[in-house]
Amino acid sequence: MKKRLLIFVVLLVIGLLSWMGYSSVQKLDQKSRSEVIVQNLSSLTNNLGLEIANTDQPTIFMYFNSDCHFCQWEMEQIEKNKEKFQSYQLLLASFEPKSEALYFLQQYNLAHHYVEVNPDSLTSTISGGVPQTFIYENGSLKKHFKGEVKIEAILEVLE
Repeated sequence: MKKRLLIFVVLLVIGLLSWMGYSSVQKLDQKSRSEVIVQNLSSLTNNLGLEIANTDQPTIFMYFNSDCHFCQWEMEQIEKNKEKFQSYQLLLASFEPKSEALYFLQQYNLAHHYVEVNPDSLTSTISGGVPQTFIYENGSLKKHFKGEVKIEAILEVLE
């Protein structure tokens, strides 16, 4: 009886380790695919199913959530400095329902920059949490900020 229990425990441990290894490899693979996709504005927008007017215009793509305090602060800062963003294409995307995202952005007069994307596509394309800011120039990724970023840092990259 003890021998069977020992065999069962060993097989269980081997199974768990195999599953954990497989999961880790899958996550690393997804992360590397994500990093390749976000390198180019066209590949990002194609992957998200977005049709944007000008992929050659300097673009700021922000991934946000209305419950995120850092996102709230960033949107507030963009609103206060919106004249500095006029020559850039600003795209704001969230995985939350459209109505919630738009309600949030309306508080900062930024709803017209909202781009609707499939939440599953967004979360599988961009790995990591919110906020994330991607700055594109000539269609190529120039800078990627993970987490809270000051508006001055964004503008510095674009100047």
